Amino acid sequence: MKKWVSSIEKGNFLKWFLENNRLKRTDARRIIEYIINHFPIIENVTFTEKVIQGEKNIVISSVNSDEPAFVYYYKRGKTEDVSMVLNQFMMNPSEKVNIIIHFSGKMLNHQYLQLIEKDLSSNIRKYEQSQRDANEVDKLIGKVIQESEKELLRKQIDVALDQKNEELFIKLVKKLKEQDH
Repeated sequence: MKKWVSSIEKGNFLKWFLENNRLKRTDARRIIEYIINHFPIIENVTFTEKVIQGEKNIVISSVNSDEPAFVYYYKRGKTEDVSMVLNQFMMNPSEKVNIIIHFSGKMLNHQYLQLIEKDLSSNIRKYEQSQRDANEVDKLIGKVIQESEKELLRKQIDVALDQKNEELFIKLVKKLKEQDH
């Protein structure tokens, strides 16, 4: 299940991106402008963080990014030819396209983070696994604490024996036996 993002939100973000970032490949700007100006295309755009195999993916980077300037992945391969992408848009405006945009501070940009479509079932599985891990850690911590308390009691028992304090010795042994049950 994927979350729905409106075309208006997508368009507003892309406009903001163009206004606030300089692209490594200036001709890649034409692709973004074409997407913004063609509703059927922007409607089928998905913002992702990874290239999805077997699907059309466009990677565009600003000059502040270490990522490739522009790459278009399609079913049969990949290219850096901007005109090929524009041709694809003109011939198939209703096909789904994933866009990966790299720019400085993107993981702090609220508008961008709202657009990223993530598989919710994957997030649920990760959450459930983290809960199982947390329970295991809690059990382990409990065992470590219990063993530490037992070790402390054993040391106190040794001290009571060394001091020949029978009353304290009996009390501590009783406490140690209670912890073992």
